[in-house]
Amino acid sequence: MIALSLLLACSGDKSDDTGAAAPSIEILHPTADDSLAIGPFSVTVLVEDFALEAPAKHNEGEPEGYISVSLDGVEVLTTAETTFSVSTDAAGTYTLAVELRYADGDALEPPVTDEVALAIE
Repeated sequence: MIALSLLLACSGDKSDDTGAAAPSIEILHPTADDSLAIGPFSVTVLVEDFALEAPAKHNEGEPEGYISVSLDGVEVLTTAETTFSVSTDAAGTYTLAVELRYADGDALEPPVTDEVALAIE
């Protein structure tokens, strides 16, 4: 009976110890099907259950911070905005990735990310 109670207690929502929803991020635009030209392009993301704040402002333990944006694993931008511009200077295939980070630069645990493969022509 004790084992069953322990199993039931451990099998609930794993968002966090406070019962709050887990933060999430999703790239809405561009999508893998979009045709993009060399140069700047607009990116739109959806962030849920995480307050976006300017880097360096951080209330320890609070779900707030910024978005780290990278192309092919190289950070190109940090922002507290859900719509922003990223630029490329050459045609090719790129991986656009976004990650939620606490404003002091720490990664969330587990990491909260999204990515999309893009063809730049």
